[in-house]
Amino acid sequence: MKYIKKALALFCILTVLAGCKVELPSQHAASSAGPSESTAPVSSEIRSEAETSGISGSAPVSSAAVPQSSPKTASSGVSKAPPAKKTAVPAPQLQKETSCTLFISCGDILKNREKFSEDKLSAVPKDGIIFAEKNVKIKNGETVFDVLLRVTKADGIPMESAVSPVYQSTYIKGINNIYEKDFGASSGWTYTVNGKQPPVSCNGYKLKNGDKIQWLFVCGG
Repeated sequence: MKYIKKALALFCILTVLAGCKVELPSQHAASSAGPSESTAPVSSEIRSEAETSGISGSAPVSSAAVPQSSPKTASSGVSKAPPAKKTAVPAPQLQKETSCTLFISCGDILKNREKFSEDKLSAVPKDGIIFAEKNVKIKNGETVFDVLLRVTKADGIPMESAVSPVYQSTYIKGINNIYEKDFGASSGWTYTVNGKQPPVSCNGYKLKNGDKIQWLFVCGG
């Protein structure tokens, strides 16, 4: 009896198993089969953009995921300074050559020659000109005396000068062996610049370009 009950129980179990159809839920089947493609809906605008750019797949595509191309992209984060402009260096200006004219004469002696002996007149040129008017180069800051000293030395013309200790001025005692007071008590050498007698001694008058210097011996009374 005991065995009959066991056999009936086993038969019932087999009958139940044979008549039942086991169905697994779709979610369980999907999880056991592995991940499947997402079926999330994709908007028509994003789908067309993806198809146009060659992106395929059913995963949702957001507008932020597609990088927007920039017309100009910086190659590096460091900004480059504009190239410095070259400053044009002015060409050195040539210093203009300055000059003056010099003339030395004792013609006033010849105008009064009857007053003097032939011995004194022997030192006087026949035309009274010791140095004919000539253009002479001058340096910056040169004075009337500087030019006279330089020219007489260069031409071998005797010239003697003296300095007044009181006024620290230079005056000319003689040129071409014709000295002060040789032709009168108040005779001597004087100079003019551009036809005027300056109020300073010859070592105090600074020359400028184009000045005309005349050294003249004037007879005294």
